[in-house]
Amino acid sequence: MESQKPTYDFLYSNYAWPEPGTERECPYSGIPLQLNEQRPGYNGKPWTCPKCIWYFSEEELNDPAAFKGKDCPHTLEQKAEAIGKK
Repeated sequence: MESQKPTYDFLYSNYAWPEPGTERECPYSGIPLQLNEQRPGYNGKPWTCPKCIWYFSEEELNDPAAFKGKDCPHTLEQKAEAIGKK
C-alpha cells in the first residue's frame, strides 16, 4: 500500500495575495503596510499596519470608501486612555 502525502492547500486563506514587492499604505495612518508571508498555516490577511496592528485584505484596500471618515483603531484606543487618565 502506497503512502499518500497530505496536501496543505486548505491551510491557505481565501484572501487575494499581491505580487511580491507590492507596496501599500495604511488607509488610517498613511504609513507603509507590512506584507505578510503567504505560507502554510497562516490564514490571516496579507497586510498588517505596524502602527495600528490592524490587518487588511487586498479587497478592503481596493475599496477606499470603506475607510472614509474612520479613525485608526490604535489612535482611538490612545484617545480613550487619555480621557480615562484625566
